[in-house]
Amino acid sequence: MAQVSRTRTGADRPPTRPRRRRGLEIAGLALGLAAGVAIALGILSWTRHASGPLPLSTHPPVAVRGSAMGPKPAALDREWVQYSDHSGCADWAGADGVSAIRLNSSQLAWFFDDTYIGPAGPKIGFSQLSGFVHNTIVIQTTNGHRSTYVTLTGGGACTGPGRPGDAAPVVGAAPWLPGHFGRWWEEDGLSIGGTVVKFYNHYFDGTVPFRPIGTSIATFPVSQLSAAGRGPQYGAVARPHLVPLPAYTPPTGGGPILWGAAVLRVGNTVYVYGTQSPNVMVPYRRLYLARAPVSQLTDFSAWRFYTGAGRWAAGQAAARPVQPPSSGLGVSSGFSVIHAGHRYWLIQADPLTGASDIDAYPASAPWGPFDAAAVRVLYRDPAIVEDAAHDYRVMYEARAEPALSTGQTLVISYNQNSDAVTSGCVPLANYTNTVTMPRFIAVPLAAFGDQPGASAQEVQIGPSDYPKIVSQNPSQWFDELNYPGECPPVPGLVSLHATPGAGQVTLSWPDAGLGLLYRVYLRGPGEPGDHPVAIAYVDNATVTGLQPGVYQATVVPVNFKRHTGAAAEVSFTVP
Repeated sequence: MAQVSRTRTGADRPPTRPRRRRGLEIAGLALGLAAGVAIALGILSWTRHASGPLPLSTHPPVAVRGSAMGPKPAALDREWVQYSDHSGCADWAGADGVSAIRLNSSQLAWFFDDTYIGPAGPKIGFSQLSGFVHNTIVIQTTNGHRSTYVTLTGGGACTGPGRPGDAAPVVGAAPWLPGHFGRWWEEDGLSIGGTVVKFYNHYFDGTVPFRPIGTSIATFPVSQLSAAGRGPQYGAVARPHLVPLPAYTPPTGGGPILWGAAVLRVGNTVYVYGTQSPNVMVPYRRLYLARAPVSQLTDFSAWRFYTGAGRWAAGQAAARPVQPPSSGLGVSSGFSVIHAGHRYWLIQADPLTGASDIDAYPASAPWGPFDAAAVRVLYRDPAIVEDAAHDYRVMYEARAEPALSTGQTLVISYNQNSDAVTSGCVPLANYTNTVTMPRFIAVPLAAFGDQPGASAQEVQIGPSDYPKIVSQNPSQWFDELNYPGECPPVPGLVSLHATPGAGQVTLSWPDAGLGLLYRVYLRGPGEPGDHPVAIAYVDNATVTGLQPGVYQATVVPVNFKRHTGAAAEVSFTVP
């Protein structure tokens, strides 16, 4: 049987690429993370563990100099990048869906959706050695000019000090563990007394468009979150109490109303905003609204639903869309509603394809309607351009962050990602960790006044000098949205060269494209050619242990999704 050197052997198992499309509405779909396995000189491999939660490492928490507990976008951006760069096998390394809730004067609980677990770096991307999970929590504890970060998962983040594992999400089971069913993504929430109340929406597994199932409310004792952030370990486990809400689909069809996209507390009342598409393929979401006393937020029987014209009724079946059909305002999957300047404002990233704006729409009451014609553009990110010079970047899910804001300034977070894939359909996240990071701006509250232009203070932003990746070799990168299946055609091999020797052969071929791997087949004495003898990640392979005789070698280029390109063949004789 042939043996191979300088290649990887074994089953032809290209790495999985969990996908999330959510937030940026594209013809009824939504765009989010493209998760993969880091590629440096080759593709890293890892082992799935199916035996349940694993012990956490006892390595101390990651500490970052500086304090971003206030409205300082540059400091906020910088600290998350530093945390990712120093991440270990139980640490957050990058994510989207960011939102923060204050636990006390020195601690914040940061909630995230799709999350890479470390290690990571600006030149290796996200290794994903410890897993990729659909939701996490990071507790930031600040003492003077120093912050420590502890990541909370559902367990299994490390097999031991410095060794990888397979993290489970905080809400829901890991896909490879018993009890797994669908994926959960966090929405808005707030702290009530000694409890953090957080909304999570449930989706079926599968491909885009993800089909919604319903909503659950997760409750976390503030004391437990706070204690986890002050613990000696850099990883901890959170298991909240879940309150499932009854799912309801309006008579118009489509998916159920998903609650908690935004929450607004006004006195002793909490307004809970929900979204629903009449059909999962339509290019906009409908906005719904419910309200409940603060003390009864987790008691669904106490909810009342907006029925139009300022009226409320019991039961979801009575709910009607907040916006009239003629309003022209569609909402994102993640947004916020705030009270500022004697009005209520719906704040979101523009849900249109490729948009770079964060917008605010006014209303005279929490139940709207929000005036699309009176929209105010709070910020336009110059880095969000879908071309090679800007790494095909996109923006989605902008949210107000009251926990970081002051009486004069509103902090807004938003998500960035990239549509860039290589010739081998490998996402940008496999090459750098600098894209999938939370971003922040600080907007003066004067911008929400009757005369927004009267404020001389400008919107504060974070640093824009992130390292460009695509522009270094633009011929090897593509915008995935331009191709069916989100992958460019797999380049074919134009030639294959064989250098035989005693009992071996060295095969070489021109590199067909960035991020491709190659299946190597041999047909000849003792080699039927039915299965690859090697999976190569470089442009050559040496096969040893061959019997004398005539052989035919075939090399097939394969992309990240197992699509193949035209093969090259060569015959040779082993003496």
